[in-house]
Amino acid sequence: MFWLIVAISAYFFLALSSLGDKIFLKGKEDPKTYVFYVCLFSGLIVLLIPFIDFNLYSFSVLIWPILEGIVYAGALYALFYALDKYEVSVVIPILGGLQPIFIFILSFFFFNIREISLQNTLALVFLIAGTFLISFDGKKFKSRGLLFCLLPAFLFALDFILTKKVFIGQPFLEGLIYMRVTSCLVVFFFLFNKHFRKNVLKNGKQSKKKTLFLGAQTMGAIGAVLQSYAISLVPITSLAILNALKGTQYVFLLILTFLTSIFYSKILKENFKKQNLLLKIISVTIIGVGIALFAL
Repeated sequence: MFWLIVAISAYFFLALSSLGDKIFLKGKEDPKTYVFYVCLFSGLIVLLIPFIDFNLYSFSVLIWPILEGIVYAGALYALFYALDKYEVSVVIPILGGLQPIFIFILSFFFFNIREISLQNTLALVFLIAGTFLISFDGKKFKSRGLLFCLLPAFLFALDFILTKKVFIGQPFLEGLIYMRVTSCLVVFFFLFNKHFRKNVLKNGKQSKKKTLFLGAQTMGAIGAVLQSYAISLVPITSLAILNALKGTQYVFLLILTFLTSIFYSKILKENFKKQNLLLKIISVTIIGVGIALFAL
């Protein structure tokens, strides 16, 4: 169960990154610009090459990290496009509920899984339910929001599956380098757009935003590496549960947002109504039950 500890640690760092993203995106940044910087920053992992036994592989092996890198960049863009069209309170609950389901289904096709224990199934149900509730703020659900979220949910689920395929055929760090370099190269195609190039240069001159972005992405990079490591360790039958554990990220984010609203209200201020706070507490309990069911 070492991967469980790694996964929860990953979601803590991703929660820190999400808090930074939340503040950064208050300025209504162009989704494509944000994806560009995220993938560009992740490409810095090439700096590890001199320190590891890095190998070149045949195309039959490299096809998986190449596909993952393309899907990862596409998933990020689809996500931020959805966030640009709909509020976080609509997008995130749908993603949290759909991703583990898509992963569960895709696992049957990619890994020929034929059964999953009842205990793990119950754990998955509790984790999905808790994830949905903790990220839901009581606003009216919009059916069109579901349509906008289907693509990023599917792409992120496919990314999870492809990442596992990579680590089955390659050592952890080598596979990670190939994946992130591919996603970095993909977003360079954005630079063919003149308006996009101007937007990138404009944002590059804003030092405060740059500092905030770098801080958020540093936390996100640590979280992403830990999550990838957890994917490399987790049994194939538990991939959906690993993704459903994302509910712990929302627990951490809830706590961090609450503390920031109290002590640094000028930076980020959110209202925590009693009704919504009670819903969050119930959600945390449900997520806790899901983790306990799986860990027993």
